[in-house]
Amino acid sequence: MIGTTLDKYDVLQRIGEGGMATVYRGRHAALGREVAIKVLHPHLSVSTRNRQRFAREARAIEHLRHPNILEIHDYSGETAEDCYIVTELVDGETLADLLARCRRVPSEVAATIGLSLADALAYAHDAGILHRDLKPENVMLRRDGVVKLMDFGIARFLDESQVTMTGALVGSPAYMSPEQAREEPLDGRSDLFALGTLLFHLVAGELPFGGSNPSVVLKNVIEGNRPALVEVVPSASATLADIVERLLSPAREDRYTTADALRGALMEALSEVGFSPAEPRWALARYVATPEAYEAELDAWLKPTLLERGKASAAKGDHLAALRSLNRLLSMDEGNADALALLEAFHGMPAPDTVRARTIALAAATVLFVVFGALGAWRGGAVPKTLTIDASQRAPAPRVDVVVPIEEGVARIDPPPADGVQPVDVEAATSSTASSPSAPEPAAPRAAADTRSTPRVAESPEPAALLSRPMPVASVVVSDAPLAADARPACVALRSLDAPAEVWLDGVRLRSTRDPGCTQVPPGAHTFLLRGPMIAEKRVTLMLAPGEVRDHEQVALERLPARMRFPSDLRSSCVVLLDNATKGTIADLGGALTIEHPEHPHTIAVRCGDDLSVQSVRSLDYPDNLFDPGPRP
Repeated sequence: MIGTTLDKYDVLQRIGEGGMATVYRGRHAALGREVAIKVLHPHLSVSTRNRQRFAREARAIEHLRHPNILEIHDYSGETAEDCYIVTELVDGETLADLLARCRRVPSEVAATIGLSLADALAYAHDAGILHRDLKPENVMLRRDGVVKLMDFGIARFLDESQVTMTGALVGSPAYMSPEQAREEPLDGRSDLFALGTLLFHLVAGELPFGGSNPSVVLKNVIEGNRPALVEVVPSASATLADIVERLLSPAREDRYTTADALRGALMEALSEVGFSPAEPRWALARYVATPEAYEAELDAWLKPTLLERGKASAAKGDHLAALRSLNRLLSMDEGNADALALLEAFHGMPAPDTVRARTIALAAATVLFVVFGALGAWRGGAVPKTLTIDASQRAPAPRVDVVVPIEEGVARIDPPPADGVQPVDVEAATSSTASSPSAPEPAAPRAAADTRSTPRVAESPEPAALLSRPMPVASVVVSDAPLAADARPACVALRSLDAPAEVWLDGVRLRSTRDPGCTQVPPGAHTFLLRGPMIAEKRVTLMLAPGEVRDHEQVALERLPARMRFPSDLRSSCVVLLDNATKGTIADLGGALTIEHPEHPHTIAVRCGDDLSVQSVRSLDYPDNLFDPGPRP
């Protein structure tokens, strides 16, 4: 269409493509104003249903006038030969492009973007409109730092019936709320769930809900199967992580009631560290232009800020707030002497070494998990400054897998003390992981509980006291002999931000890099094997000290390429394009296109004479995908 005129708009340049439409840069012939023209794909415009959906977008947003919502200027009407919408032209990039460029963004930047989106959703919800497809591809970040929510293509009025085929889900599975996946009636909290997914994606650089296909993804969304944000990124803001946890609650009644309430929570997350998006040095425009320099400056500013906040909170007796600040600081700077000294004075601990630094950071995180898990305080948005937990309020001990090496002789795991972790079935431990409880026969004397410095819930009036008592851990016993004090098992979990992988040791599958908790192994040198369909196999050797806890050992993994196969009904002479770059004919490619970065969004097109078939994907499955652009003319 480049070089043609649509009514009073000259079509100048193609700037993007989506599942429903192609977007062009255009100019008003009389006014000279540059605009964006969104033209419904020809093979979709032949359908009355698709024209209705496209018209719905125009009607939904034509009266929306908000600085964070893309403004619509004109609409062709349902009966025009070319069905199109004319909007303002945004000079910038989508959040999907930003993630591809920066991989992930700091918590404060994500919260700032979330503020603008919460404002936009609050305005749209007040007008009775749901977005229903909030995702990085539908959010623009202008060069001047203004956030624009766009593509209300499947938005609907709250009081209007859905225009879709019976049983057809409309939206992006990884960003759908559980109720949307179940095709239940929706309200604004469904959009808030999607915003929580977006915030998780921005901070972690990966989606909270994974799966090999959309059905698995939706199952995980409905069941809430995902890691916590701080498990993936320990240096994330604890308050922002609490907000994301609440937004991603499977039950909508546990989420924020309105977007305005969410906006207030995000403001609190920023104000607690004195971060102001209005301050010139923290402006989004600076991050868009020079993200690396911005992050370095933010990191240098946050470290002393978190330390001072930790000191101030400790002085006021707000031990929980102090632990939150110091834990984040130690996640950013493990050897920070001032933070470790403060924790030493705070809890009366001996001077920590590097291993103890990790344990202290873990202890702080565990206290936070226990406190919030036992009380559910985050749901109310308030954090108590004092805490009393009786025996009935004790949280269950965190999951710890125990691996017993397969050797000659009798291997047994003695039952732990009554208030410790549950006994573990040895047969399961020797065949794979020993994470499922089983009742062993109590034949031998009970081994003494390990006294690692990992905390558990105690009957204490203050959170600080939780660090003063050890948590019992099941002991590993071989041939009826208890472990020596210097042979206490270490606890290790390998993590990766690059891709999920299975972790193996000596032919035994321990866990996934996404599983919570850690696995106990004997102290000493171990070589772990990481494998999975998305990655090249990698071996990692670790030297583990007795009783050492390394439950967030980050490993860099190499992603494997994926392939897009082409169906046999396409001629071998058809030309294949990847993101507008010609790759050759189907015959040249051997019937399949290799894509080096399948985790990024791509547009794959096949041109057969005058016929162009296009498929846009957010990410590709491993190892093979079938080209399926939908109905072709």
